Amino acid sequence: MPEWSIPNQEVDWSSVSHAYGPATEIPSLLRSVRSGSQQVRQRAYQELAGLVVDQGSRFEASAAVAPYLIQLVADPGAPDRFAACQVLAAIAVGDDSSWLSDPVHPAHLRSEANRRALMSRDELEEEHRAWIAAAPNEEERSARARRAEWGDVEADRDEERWTIQAYDAVRAGVPVYVAALAAPEAAVRLYAAYLLAWFPEDGETIIPAMTRLIREERDPIVVSTACVAAGLVGAPGDEALIEALSARRGSPNRGESWSAVLGLSRVITRPDRSLVRDLYSCLLEATGPVPHWPFLDGDMSAMAAFSIRDLGPELARDRVEVLVERVVNASESTDVFLLLTAMLDAAFPAGPVPDGAGFDELAAEQQMALLALLESNLLQAGPMVPMLLGRYNLPQTEPKLQAWCGR
Repeated sequence: MPEWSIPNQEVDWSSVSHAYGPATEIPSLLRSVRSGSQQVRQRAYQELAGLVVDQGSRFEASAAVAPYLIQLVADPGAPDRFAACQVLAAIAVGDDSSWLSDPVHPAHLRSEANRRALMSRDELEEEHRAWIAAAPNEEERSARARRAEWGDVEADRDEERWTIQAYDAVRAGVPVYVAALAAPEAAVRLYAAYLLAWFPEDGETIIPAMTRLIREERDPIVVSTACVAAGLVGAPGDEALIEALSARRGSPNRGESWSAVLGLSRVITRPDRSLVRDLYSCLLEATGPVPHWPFLDGDMSAMAAFSIRDLGPELARDRVEVLVERVVNASESTDVFLLLTAMLDAAFPAGPVPDGAGFDELAAEQQMALLALLESNLLQAGPMVPMLLGRYNLPQTEPKLQAWCGR
């Protein structure tokens, strides 16, 4: 294998920083990921990832590294291209759980980084004080003020800039990752699909190839990854994608079927009752991490929770009725706390019942949820149940709840 060299004139690595200081060791690591030794390559990728992404944060060096890794993914003869995709995904989004729990809009990040780049320190501090004062309540205001004590407005601005620069540097390789969906190695196809999940602005480029992969792929983990990725970048109402996902929904492999459901929930304009039911099956029954499924470290249940959160308010009644069915038919193996949390979250999306409110003032689906709870035996399922009821400002014992509900 010919030696791969880093052109030193392209990046002055001593002038850019990673998590621990000047990035002078980066060229050596980039050479090592082309080593003939798998052990050397693996160690180099681990060290490289730890330097350019630390607890989700990106740095100056993060964007600078991306073109070299894109070049590696583009080379069919390069070893461990899947590992390059893994590191590129980390550079792009940091921690996927943070990206999914607080949905990111890259165009907004770009606009804000450009706007704040022109601001002086005094202007940044004035804006930060206004942000603290605009908190919706005193508790949040105090929390923002405490965070401000440990932060620095200019350092925060730098991190915001590095974050979007890193994202855009990885995004530049989208055509390369699309081509990698046809790679002969399943691991490359898998992590190329995962990497493409984070670039919705390029959906028109990504989705035709992703749809083809969903139709033709034989490896269930690759298919499962592609189904979820397509849901994250696909446009609602895409008939070809919906058809491909629907075909995979019927798979006897539960992980593959649930992944298709996760994808469909985001691209079907109005999911029907059966799709809502399948989403909750994934939430409540995908009890352990799925090996090699890259989203959220294999936690398919958590991915279902994010998908359910993003359903429209018009599905509130469907959600509650599906969960009422489960509450009424709960078995000894049911995770009671998870099930009741899901049902009460669906029934009370605005949070706790106001002080002094009566049962008759509740919406029909809220009444339905509480009556189903009373008809079940789940109120006796342990000390976590009263705590959960208290979270919604509901009576915490069965006699009090019965009286409040007029039973």
